[in-house]
Amino acid sequence: MKTILFAVLTMGVFSIGAGAQNNASLNEEKNAEMKDLKKDIRDVHRDKAARKHELREGDKAEARKLNRDIREDKKDIKEDRRDLREEGVKHPEKRARKQLREQRRHH
Repeated sequence: MKTILFAVLTMGVFSIGAGAQNNASLNEEKNAEMKDLKKDIRDVHRDKAARKHELREGDKAEARKLNRDIREDKKDIKEDRRDLREEGVKHPEKRARKQLREQRRHH
């Protein structure tokens, strides 16, 4: 009877440990996705500023290149947002933008 109880408890402890490892890998994956989303948001912001500067200077060809970059970054944002929603993150783009605002405020 003791051996059965010991075996059941041991299996329970190992299954909890395995579940924690799976959660850790999911959290790392979510963090990597959020980091990528924040990077894309920063890129869009910088490209928009550069495009505005180029249009003021009159360099329309460079502004068109920046438009393409912005469209690609926005497409990446959309994909990252969809992936994070599938992983269970609520409002990922809003969270990323809020985190970026906090970083700018403190630096």
